[in-house]
Formats: sequence, structure tokens, C-alpha cells
Amino acid sequence: MDPAECVERLLRDFRTYDRAVDVVSAFEMLFTKSDTDVPGTVRHFERFPSVPPEGSGGALTPDFTVVFEDGTGLAGEIARIALHDNSVEGLCSQIAKYDELKQLPGDAGLTDVLYTDVLLLVPQAVGMATIKRVLIDRLGEPGHPYKPSVAPCIVQFGFDEGKYTFQRLPAPENGGLREDGRTDGIGNWFAENGDISVKPLRFSDIKADRAFINDPVDPLYLSTHLWAKTFPTMTGDVPLPARLEVSADVLADELREAFGRVRKGDVERALGLLKTGKLAEETTDGWVVAFEELRTVGDADLAHLLAQRACHPPTRSALSRLERAEEAEEARPNPPPSLF
Repeated sequence: MDPAECVERLLRDFRTYDRAVDVVSAFEMLFTKSDTDVPGTVRHFERFPSVPPEGSGGALTPDFTVVFEDGTGLAGEIARIALHDNSVEGLCSQIAKYDELKQLPGDAGLTDVLYTDVLLLVPQAVGMATIKRVLIDRLGEPGHPYKPSVAPCIVQFGFDEGKYTFQRLPAPENGGLREDGRTDGIGNWFAENGDISVKPLRFSDIKADRAFINDPVDPLYLSTHLWAKTFPTMTGDVPLPARLEVSADVLADELREAFGRVRKGDVERALGLLKTGKLAEETTDGWVVAFEELRTVGDADLAHLLAQRACHPPTRSALSRLERAEEAEEARPNPPPSLF
């Protein structure tokens, strides 16, 4: 692959995951910290839900869930439907299971809910296509198996002029959120205002504390996080560049405890990207990272710089340069003892 195309692919995947973290963080703020009556209707917001399904199959992991004080629930899912029909069929199968949920995560384990509304969040570019392909071509087709108890509420989102905008698509087939009896709700906001706008500053503290979501972490996103926030805390007083011996298991545990859902495989893929950029090497006992400050050039940020290194690696690895510097330091003669 052409290096420029490689960089753009890595950055595109980075932005997709980063935007998903923003969207979940925005709704966590709306449901728990907004200056409205909505937080008072919420019993529990779960950013990393895992719900065992009825019958066989693996755990269901929406992007977030909400249990309301009135005993009802909501499952939020961020979807990026592709052109091929298998993508839409898989999505319909997934959100149909959410519609059937009668238990959701609460303060102390699973709690019973009367029903679960499904909030389907899609990028603005595929908003109307999702209405057609999910609600008209499948839910509206008598012979199709996708038949939830109620239609999902499809909300499109976009980022422009420094803010996210969330809009419930006003198609007659689109579902709503059942909020009867609540003092306030985001469904009511959509009905009254048409959309909801959220500036990133309003959820920046949430994103700083919980930098990940339920989905597998994008390798460039995680390697950027490791380089900017994790590795600097491991160097201590050692001058840079520093040799860091790390374990994927330990890093995953520490990240999970500090920031939320991170898996060992996520860390291994991130370290693999650093290895491709010749900033890390895998050993029999784990990984070795040659950590140093990477200076950005022009408008390039850290994610862009790491992507460039992975797609167009330097001739010499950072570890080899570090080892040469260590050997030179060891070979340097000791100065004569001072008499004074």
C-alpha cells in the first residue's frame, strides 16, 4: 500500500474510534450531568455494559445502557453500516436482541427493566440510508425476520463548527423513545428542538476519565494514548530516550482499571503498530519500548506522526539507537578521582 494511503487509513480508523468515544461521552453527560431534569430520571448509566442474552450466544455489549427511575431501560448503539447487505443484516440481528432485553446493568449487577428502547446512532452520511435499509427494507417488509417490539429510534450525528449535533430523523417509520411520565427526556428534546448540540468541552472531563468504549480499541488510538499518557509515567527520573520493558497483560489491567474496557489483544495490536514504526520490539518475556519525545512537524499531531512511522518506518530502529547510546556510555572511561 502506498504510504500516504496507509497513513490516511490509519487516521480514518483513529477518527472513527475517537468520534465514537466522543458520542458515548456526550450521552453520558446528557444523561448524568446536563443542567436539565434528565439526570434526575436516571438510576444508572453504564458505559461498558455486558449483558448475557437469553439462550445461547455471547454477551451483548451495546455502547451504553441506561436504567431509568421508572423501571425502564435504553440501549445505545453506534453503527456504521456498509454497502453490503451483510452489514445491515448483522446490525438488525444485533439490535433485535437489545430490544428483547429485560435486564440491564445497574448499581449492583443486573437489574430488571420493563422494556428496553433502542437508540441507534449513525453518522450523518448514512442517516437516511439507515432509515431505508433498516426500517423500510427490513422492519417494514412482512417476510423479513427483523421484527422488534417497537422500531428503534435512529439518530444521526455529525461534527461541525466545533460541536456535535444529534438529530432524530423525522421519517414516519422512525421510532421514538417511550418517556411517558418522566419529567424530561432526550426524546422530548428532539421533539421540541429537532436536534441536540453538544460542544466537546461539556464532556471533556468524562472522556479524560474514561478514554475508551466497549468496542475493541483502535490500534493507533491506543498507541497514541500509551505514548502520550502511559509511558511518560513509567520513565521516572531516567533521561530520555528510555528503555521500557512492558507486558501486554499488565498494561491492559492498568488501563482497564484507570480508564475502562481495554483487552490484552487491544494492547498487543497497539504495541504491534509501534513495532512496525520501529519504536518497540517483542521479546520472549514481553515487549521493549524505546520511549522518547516525538517532535511533531508542522501541523502533524502525535497520532499523525505515529501513523507516518508505521507506514514509512525509519531505517534504524529507536531501540538500536538506544542500545548504541547505552554501549557508548558504558565504554566511556571513568574520570579520575578528584582530590578535592
